[in-house]
Amino acid sequence: MSLPEDWMTCTCPECKKMCEHPCWPTPQEAQALMDAGLGHRLMRDYWVGGGHDDGDIHLVCPATPGYEQKMAQFFPSDGCTFQRTDGLCELHDLGLKPIEGRLALCGERTPKDMHFEVAQLWNNPEAQELALALVPLEY
Repeated sequence: MSLPEDWMTCTCPECKKMCEHPCWPTPQEAQALMDAGLGHRLMRDYWVGGGHDDGDIHLVCPATPGYEQKMAQFFPSDGCTFQRTDGLCELHDLGLKPIEGRLALCGERTPKDMHFEVAQLWNNPEAQELALALVPLEY
């Protein structure tokens, strides 16, 4: 994935509204969030099916409020623990904003299949181990 040529940081109401759904990081970005001491504000989410063992693909992402260090609800849409009161992302200025948040653009300029592509970055044993270390499976 790469940034579109016309990419720029945007603070319009549409972009701020995107933060009602936590954005997904790469495994390396998730590790950077944990290394920065922010692991307590993350949750485990998943892509249904298609994983390396034909199961779900688990990943770590910013939590919706109340789901920190827990499993995400089926469709996380209650905001993000990193969204400030002005609607902007506190991770942006720290250089830790997840790839999905950096690539999502208003005006239907978000790259096609981005959510799926980010999930595929987690589709390997090492990334699955990272995701399950935050919130283990409870079967």
